[in-house]
Amino acid sequence: MTNSLKDVSQIQLGRTSRRLTQEYEVSIHPAKLSQPIDVDIYLNGNTTRQMKNMDGYPFRSVENTIELIKELKSYGIHSITLRLIGKLSEDIYQVLNDHIQAFKTIRDNYPLGTLHITVDPFHIGLNDDGTWGIKNSTGQLDYQATIELISTIASHFAKEGADSILTLGRIDAEVEVTKKELEKIGSNTTITSFSQNTETKNAYMYLEHTPAHLDTGQKILVGNVTEMNLYTLIDIYDGTDTIIVKPIENFHLLTNTSLFLKDKYNIIDFLTSDKVKQTLTHHPCLKEKVLNILFNIDDFFDKCKLVKIGGYTVSGTYYLQKNFEKTKGQDFTFSVIDELLKNAISASNFSISTIIDRNALWYVKQMARQN
Repeated sequence: MTNSLKDVSQIQLGRTSRRLTQEYEVSIHPAKLSQPIDVDIYLNGNTTRQMKNMDGYPFRSVENTIELIKELKSYGIHSITLRLIGKLSEDIYQVLNDHIQAFKTIRDNYPLGTLHITVDPFHIGLNDDGTWGIKNSTGQLDYQATIELISTIASHFAKEGADSILTLGRIDAEVEVTKKELEKIGSNTTITSFSQNTETKNAYMYLEHTPAHLDTGQKILVGNVTEMNLYTLIDIYDGTDTIIVKPIENFHLLTNTSLFLKDKYNIIDFLTSDKVKQTLTHHPCLKEKVLNILFNIDDFFDKCKLVKIGGYTVSGTYYLQKNFEKTKGQDFTFSVIDELLKNAISASNFSISTIIDRNALWYVKQMARQN
């Protein structure tokens, strides 16, 4: 053995593993988890209805949802993301009213302070072709009517006690419109935003009639990280309270967002980059907002310090996890989910505050069983 190898051997003092610690840096607490619930508001009684490709995750009636929440709270999960569905009318405002009534029933059973409810209004304005919003007589999206719908959704749910309203990352100025409406009515309801929402096919596993090559034309193209990061900062400027990275596997976005929130010079470097300048060339409204951020960077960064980061596990990921459970069993599946969640928290520099995951309750139950 050469002298250099002897020196290394002495330094290692007989260690045979590269591992420096036997303790995990990351732990998953139920308080970090938000359980999504898809509620078919027209289901009667304490019933459920199977959802396509989503074993163990059915549509639930309002009554069944109220019972499920009792179980969630018993396992330490005190946050839900409420996805209300159902349309018995072509009048979208009648649909909204029906959804509001269902929400009120749930809120009455779990008043403010006892359960954190984020409302996801996706199904209110969902069209058959996968687009979201109100269409005009020619079949084109009516922008003015759509932002009025967004404003009305925010107002109605906030007045009935929603803790947070989810903006979908599909329509220009969603966060700005929502924020202005909440300020107008003096509401404490916060904004949770899908700021980097992409055209991932992985998010539509549960839809019955999804086209094979669905492209809504409303969301960011997969892999376009410049645009995703840009909209993250724009949504913060417009007033979001929580940035949700969807899908949660976009670990680079969790990292980038956390770095923006920790150091204003990361924001400056990004917004003055050639890629951003090129992206903004044909978007004067966004360019103006970026210039306002840069000219008032200290004020903007103060706002950043208050913003939270979250992650969202899409239906396609849930589908894969459930197939693992069928073929590899519960223990293997638990390990897969546990690894995903821990990596997400690590990627966010431990600043992630909320993880919206259809397997939230299942995961916590398995964690209790293994302990």
